[in-house]
Amino acid sequence: MERRTFIRLVAGMLVLAAFLIPAAADAGQPRRHTVLVDPAHGGDDSGVVADKLREKDLTLRIALLMQEEAQKAEDLQVRLTRNADRALTTDERIKAAGDPRPECVISLHINAGFGKQANGYEVYFPGFAPEGSREGGSSPVLKDMAKNRSLNDSVRLAQQIQSALETVFPRKGRGLREAPNALLSGLSIPGLVVEIGFATNQQERERLTGEATQRAVARALVKGIREYFRGAP
Repeated sequence: MERRTFIRLVAGMLVLAAFLIPAAADAGQPRRHTVLVDPAHGGDDSGVVADKLREKDLTLRIALLMQEEAQKAEDLQVRLTRNADRALTTDERIKAAGDPRPECVISLHINAGFGKQANGYEVYFPGFAPEGSREGGSSPVLKDMAKNRSLNDSVRLAQQIQSALETVFPRKGRGLREAPNALLSGLSIPGLVVEIGFATNQQERERLTGEATQRAVARALVKGIREYFRGAP
C-alpha cells in the first residue's frame, strides 16, 4: 500500500471514530427530562395560614428539596417558577417555563377547610373540556388532539404521583380530581396541582412542618415524576 494511501486511510478512520465514540457514549446516557415545579403563592400572598405554618413557605421548601433530590438523578432536571419568597402572577409563572419548554408542570399547594379533621393529599388534573362547536378546517381538530394527549398524560402523571405519595401518607389519598386551573390551562403540556396535606388539621400540620416529612414528600414527588417518564411512550 502506498504511503499516501495509507495516511488517507488512517485519517479517515480517525475522523469516523471522532463521530462514533461520542455517539456511543451518549447512547449509554439516560435522557434528561425537565419538569417545572411551581411553589404556589409567595410575597404578599401567603396562601393558607394556620398557626405558624404559611403555605407559601412550605411549598417553596418542598420545591427546593425536590430540586435537590433531582440533582441525584441523571434523568431529571427540576426548574422552579420561584426560588425565593416573591409574588408572581399566573402569566409570570407561565413565562417561567422558559426555553427549552419543560415536559410537565407540578404546582404545589397546601390544603385547608372541610373541617379540622380533614386530612390527606389530593391530586388534580386540568380536566377534559366538553366538546363544542368547531370551526371548519383541520387546525381546531389538531389542537383538540394535542390537548387531549396532554390531558391523558396528566392523568398518567397523577396516578404515578398518587402512588408515590402513598408511601408517605398511607391510606390518606383523597383520590384523583378533575378541575380547571389557570396555570395548567395556559400550558399545552401535562400538569397537576398537588395539595399536600391539610394545614387546618393539627396533627397533619405538625407533621408537615417537620424536615423529615418535607424531604420524604419531595423524594416521593421526584420518584413519581421519574416513574411517569419511564413509562412514557
